[in-house]
Amino acid sequence: MLYRFAARPARRWLSPLLLGLMLAPPLQATTVVQQPALSDRQTLVKGNGAEPESLDPAQIRSGFPGEVVLVDLFEGLVSEDGQGRIVPAQAQRWETREDGLVWRFFLRPQLKWSNGEPLTARDFVYAWRRLLSPAQASPSAGLLLATGINNAQSIYAGALDLDALGVEAESDQILKVTLERPVPYFLQLISQRPFVPVNERAITQFGKQWTQPGKLVSNGPYRLVNWVPNERIEAERNPQYWDDAHTRIQRVTYLPLASQHAERLRYEAGEIQLTNKVALEYYQKTMEETPERIWGLPLLGTYLYTFNLRRPELQDVRVRQALSMAIDRRLLTEKVSGQGERPAWSLLPGMPDYEELGSALALEDMPTRLARAAALLTAAGYNSAHPLKLTLTYNTSENHKKLALAVAAMWKPLGVEVSLNNMEWNAYQVAKDSGDFMLARSFLFGDYVEPSSMLGSFRCQDPQNESGYCNPAFDGLLQQAADTLDGAARSGLYRKAEQLLMEEMPVIPVYHYNQMRLVDPALRGLPSSNLKGAIATKDLYFSQP
Repeated sequence: MLYRFAARPARRWLSPLLLGLMLAPPLQATTVVQQPALSDRQTLVKGNGAEPESLDPAQIRSGFPGEVVLVDLFEGLVSEDGQGRIVPAQAQRWETREDGLVWRFFLRPQLKWSNGEPLTARDFVYAWRRLLSPAQASPSAGLLLATGINNAQSIYAGALDLDALGVEAESDQILKVTLERPVPYFLQLISQRPFVPVNERAITQFGKQWTQPGKLVSNGPYRLVNWVPNERIEAERNPQYWDDAHTRIQRVTYLPLASQHAERLRYEAGEIQLTNKVALEYYQKTMEETPERIWGLPLLGTYLYTFNLRRPELQDVRVRQALSMAIDRRLLTEKVSGQGERPAWSLLPGMPDYEELGSALALEDMPTRLARAAALLTAAGYNSAHPLKLTLTYNTSENHKKLALAVAAMWKPLGVEVSLNNMEWNAYQVAKDSGDFMLARSFLFGDYVEPSSMLGSFRCQDPQNESGYCNPAFDGLLQQAADTLDGAARSGLYRKAEQLLMEEMPVIPVYHYNQMRLVDPALRGLPSSNLKGAIATKDLYFSQP
């Protein structure tokens, strides 16, 4: 049986000739790049935007506040580095059979949990089975289904027991994974937070309370020491972590500040070194005066307005298309959000091997689009005597409020009457998950850098499908893509699926995300080109002024 082996770091031996050249006097002056000297202060305070809904890896979705904390508390078999590359993590190396259906991961020797207990391959088996457990009802179960692991679909459908999942511990240090079909982006999938191991003993002992300080057992570079709901979460270095010797930040605090004004004031006072957002007016001022205090990157995500297709007013596609046409995305990104975001006429931003869909509407002027939108609403039966009435729900944020007000104003010439409904994060999330909304500000981030990571959220039975959209033709295209190994052919199927989605318009894409943050100029090690946007505290440090 043929296997492909993953590259792994190897010792590099110098030949006598090369060693002699290195020791010889230089023929000309050379420039030596020195690493900045470390500051004595190695504590970090981050703005986190909102209170995490959970610190259970099985309950986290990409882009949610809890993910920021879990990046530091837990680690999977592989990780993404600051350049977006897959690198070894809990697994030191891996191999895959030539047909791509069997993978073996070799764990690092003597891995430990934060409480000092040994961590073995069986901990991964337990965690991955738990993702599919009906009792868990994990919103990330769809990620595991996307891996193609043997029997995952049947288990999720209730036809097989959890122990039939194609994951087994061949020994304490070898995890074997068997797939039903080869998945070219398998490593990208399992680098995500839901695939980290969890401690069965702690979960059994404490039940739903296992994520509390003093009870949470983790395996990442940091361990939880304090959690004051709606005030702060604190973590400190985990001395049991396999690479603790290279961790430099001693302690990290996450603040759930929804107010960008409050966050900025604490940043200016030196209390926060890395904010969650930047208010528009402050972003522009800072970019002009002290640009070194701004840090940002494009993200694999899109700001959306989600329609609840269960509502009779929104079941006519002409209504949804008209509302989308009437939004001036360029005005919103230049004057309201205003931090370099790109207007979105399609769900997916561009990514490697997938070009962003174009739209003829983007080339039309606003008067033309408004006239077309008005005609569509009239054809759908709405007019001044029978106006379309909408409630737009959004979670507490100055930016979300400004955008909602601007969009409502853009719809006003069409005679659309909009009521705004502001909700705190947790209540907003419950409303979306339960379908208790009409039109909601939302977002979609890719869990891995591949079109299916975002398109999959619109499949009929996907746990993240907020809108209620269901089209077997769309699902069929995604299934065809999943079964297609040729990259170009697979991208073509994705394009057809996305085009169909944009014609039926269960969501309105508004813009593709950037992450823009205020940062202490002495903070080093931030990612340089990672579309996922994860910031691992273990990679950060403060340099001397």
